[in-house]
Amino acid sequence: MTTLANGPDRPESDSAPLPVPWLLRRINQRYRSETAHRLAAAGLGDLPQPGIWVLMAIERGVSEPNQLVRRMGVSKQAVSKLVENLAGAGFVRRTPNRADRRKTALTLTAKGRRAVLVIAAAVHATEQAMDAKLGTDRFAQLTDMLGQLAREEC
Repeated sequence: MTTLANGPDRPESDSAPLPVPWLLRRINQRYRSETAHRLAAAGLGDLPQPGIWVLMAIERGVSEPNQLVRRMGVSKQAVSKLVENLAGAGFVRRTPNRADRRKTALTLTAKGRRAVLVIAAAVHATEQAMDAKLGTDRFAQLTDMLGQLAREEC
């Protein structure tokens, strides 16, 4: 049987290189698993996975839903529903913008700030494991290369 990873002329094997999307997915799954485990252990298992991105964006200075639309690359409707769910679960607070009542300001609640700390610890632990596997220099190179690719327009 052939797969996209090894092409029509190469037999399937465990040593066949996987395409980049599969590799990135596997790495992402490590982050997701570690984060979900730690959030559940901290009693924060009600945070939906996409909510992780919202909380981290707010922690990094995003304060309005329209900024989340651009940052996350999803629709206004998706952001609106996600923010509504996060507010209902007590992770974020929505308050009307004093200067423009049509806008809503987003802030983290105490529960949201606690979740951010747990997420950051999970990311750190995952990256420490990768650093130990690859070595500090190679992990730094990987991080730099991924950052370069992520900043480029597709």
